[in-house]
Amino acid sequence: MMLSRSCLVYRPRPISRNIPKRFQSAQAATAQTDRIPLPAQDAQVSKLTSGLTIASLENYSPISRVAVIVNAGSRYESTKNLGSSHCLRAFANLTCTGASTFSITRGLEAIGATLEATTTRDHLLYSIKCLRDNVDVAVNYLTSIAGGQEFRRWEVNDSKYRVDLDLALAEVNPQIDVMEKLHGTAFRGNLGNSLFCPKYMLNEFTPDLLKEFVDTQFTAENMALVGLGVDHDTLKAMGEKLSVNQGCKVNTVSKYYGGTESRVQNNNSLVHAALAVQGAGIHSEDVLTLSVMQYLLGPQPSIKWGSHMATSKLNQAAAKVTQSPFHASCVNMSYADTGLFGFYVLGHASEMESVLKATMGQFGGLTKGNIDENDFKRAKNQLKSSLLMKCEDQESLLESVAVQSLSTGAYQPIESVLAKIDNLKPQDAVNVAKKVFNSKPVMAVNGDLGNTPYLDELL
Repeated sequence: MMLSRSCLVYRPRPISRNIPKRFQSAQAATAQTDRIPLPAQDAQVSKLTSGLTIASLENYSPISRVAVIVNAGSRYESTKNLGSSHCLRAFANLTCTGASTFSITRGLEAIGATLEATTTRDHLLYSIKCLRDNVDVAVNYLTSIAGGQEFRRWEVNDSKYRVDLDLALAEVNPQIDVMEKLHGTAFRGNLGNSLFCPKYMLNEFTPDLLKEFVDTQFTAENMALVGLGVDHDTLKAMGEKLSVNQGCKVNTVSKYYGGTESRVQNNNSLVHAALAVQGAGIHSEDVLTLSVMQYLLGPQPSIKWGSHMATSKLNQAAAKVTQSPFHASCVNMSYADTGLFGFYVLGHASEMESVLKATMGQFGGLTKGNIDENDFKRAKNQLKSSLLMKCEDQESLLESVAVQSLSTGAYQPIESVLAKIDNLKPQDAVNVAKKVFNSKPVMAVNGDLGNTPYLDELL
């Protein structure tokens, strides 16, 4: 609500009236310094009789975050319902049991809350951020959204433009195209399914098709209710209100297929290229070692437009063979059962052969044990710093608690993760490098490919 100028009235008061308040403020400030700090709380994970997982972390924040996470990412789609997770993300605020689109929008605005829906290949996550005093209202909306979708035909048809807009934005982004093609090349179905709804499927989606996907995936064993800044017993009581079907946990197994590539030829003078081998899943013992290797080779720069040339092995290798601007970074993507580990390169079409061969050579160097002790220590410190910074980011922390609690029924404290990283040795990286690089790589490229070698030529 905006205030007009007539509402802004200044009424002078005697200075003496403010003196007692100042003394009281000073006394309050002194009292605050004597308060005992609140004890740190560990994450709590429990399971309701229905099978629903409840996870919470009390951090005493004035802002609470609650989320429902579901094993309903694109990997669970079939050829008959490709794009279901994308549509559910776009249709998050449509009418559900007990709340219309209008009431959801106005109700969340009234309490100063925000609703977000995000998808990965593994999960669909509905999350609400609100003031701590309004968490009960927020959870009521959240449980309605996650457990009572009605998918009214006219609302679904009127909201398809959101999916179409996402597709239009993705079409003009070569990086998205390359990463989607890389997954589609590495996995046949399952993790190979795109995060985006195919255009030919957009008009095929009906309320019945969406309802069938929800009834299959949105079961109690397949979901978790998660909260930050929420009391665990309170969240458990709220979880009892979530009305979902009973059913076994849905599991899918991905199979990696190496030795193939995807090439998209166009007149773009810049070539986007991604090459990867089979990586590690989030439950694998190798996942931390691969994460250290990512920082050893060179992830995204910490400074915008920076190159971190002094530490990135990939950048150093590419800089020796080209004078043109380029980008090179290591990618490490972990999913429930497997992952992809490799690198992403952007460069001028005329020099892609030399750049790709140079960056490819860095991978071979790891298997031969060419790892400096100081470089490995630096990479471990960078990884630990990144993980600790993510713990300060409440959205990242919420997602981490949600994924771990749903996948394993527990939450691993950051201290234990840091201790495992400290125990890693350079030889561990060599052993893991030999294991993952033993698989055949996959590649996806986009641009003017006249000077971009084929995968067999790189090998």
